[in-house]
Amino acid sequence: MLGLKRAKPAYEAGQVIDCGDFRLRLKVNARARRISLRIDNKTGEAVVTAPRPPDLAQAVDFALSRAQWIIEHQASRPDRLFFTPDSDIPYLGAQLRLVHSGNAAAARMVGGVLTAGGEGEAFHRRIERFLRKEALEFAQTHTEIYAQKLGYADVKVSLFDAKGRWGSCTPGRKAIRLSWRLILAPEPVFAYVCAHEAAHLRHPDHSDRFWAEVEGLYGDYRAARRWLKTEGVQLFAYGA
Repeated sequence: MLGLKRAKPAYEAGQVIDCGDFRLRLKVNARARRISLRIDNKTGEAVVTAPRPPDLAQAVDFALSRAQWIIEHQASRPDRLFFTPDSDIPYLGAQLRLVHSGNAAAARMVGGVLTAGGEGEAFHRRIERFLRKEALEFAQTHTEIYAQKLGYADVKVSLFDAKGRWGSCTPGRKAIRLSWRLILAPEPVFAYVCAHEAAHLRHPDHSDRFWAEVEGLYGDYRAARRWLKTEGVQLFAYGA
């Protein structure tokens, strides 16, 4: 009697699998060229992406083969960092000292010192509110410069709080959103992301023409892109 071939489990996009030492979330992205694996910066889950639903079984096998990589990267994720008095935070490539003002005042910058009032969560919120304001001003100024070089005017620039993405662009609406945490990155890195998203107004993809556009707007972007990949994850620890 011939043995029956064991059927592989059926998987669905959005499904979360308990793999014992970690949880694995399944995702399908029709624009993906291959199976990919990453750690979600917000939830800490491992996320495996397949180009098509039939590829999910192969994607799960791939993720399980990288179990040690997943465990090590989850263990290295930074804990949440609060803004507290008498501490230093990165700010556009410099170190900014946080100091309690002794009252309930809003945050304000004096030289290389950022003062704010309030206790605990209130102090944290005032500092974050100030950083968001600075981030929006930087994003609007630089994005407008790059967009105008491409012939676009009245581009809407706003901030978002996503952990895992630095920016997004909706060309049809001429709308660009950027992570407020970029204010904690070196200034050339923040400017690079502005140029990157502005280039998406003309090229809604990551084709060779897109990267050539980014280089035309910003110059050699490789160091900034590399910084985001190697150091950027630390910034997601800041804030809510």
